[in-house]
Order: sequence, then C-alpha cells, then structure tokens
Amino acid sequence: MNLRDLLESGANVSVTVTLDDLRAIFNEAAKGARPVAQEQTTEEFLSRKEVLALLKIDSSTLWCWEKTGYVKSYPFGGRKRYRRADVEAIRTGKKGGRDER
Repeated sequence: MNLRDLLESGANVSVTVTLDDLRAIFNEAAKGARPVAQEQTTEEFLSRKEVLALLKIDSSTLWCWEKTGYVKSYPFGGRKRYRRADVEAIRTGKKGGRDER
C-alpha cells in the first residue's frame, strides 16, 4: 500500500518524516506553486495637519467634510490619515465640482 492509498482510505495513521524528506517535499511543492501576483498599491497618506496646510483650510472645515462624506479619513494607530489622491483631487478642483467622477 502506498501513501496515496493510505490518504484515500481515511485511516488514522501516524507518519514519521525526516527533516531532509520534509525539506524535499516543501521544495517539490514550491516548484509547482504559481507566484501570487501582488498588486503594488503604494498609496500615500497624509496627516490632518498636512491636509490643513495643503488645502489651506481650518480644522472645522475638514471635520465638516468628513461628516458629510466629502473626504474620507482612515485610522492609523489611533490617528486619522487622508489619502493623498483624495486631497489632491480636492486641491485641483476635480472633486465636488462638475469634474467629479
């Protein structure tokens, strides 16, 4: 009886494998595995103070914009961060006006 037959039988079996055999099994499995395509999303986030300085607005304005959904904040370590792309869209007038998509 080979290993495949044991697996298919559903029997309760203990198998002892040497470290070299285990290493060979992992190497063989790694050869057949396809690399996972990782999406490179290197988004930049800004602090509240950076957003206020960049947009030249008051903190109450930013607070109102968050409450109305005009800009979204993301929690990072107990602090709020804002996506640079969102802030740039506001700064250049592409958000909130007729150019918004």
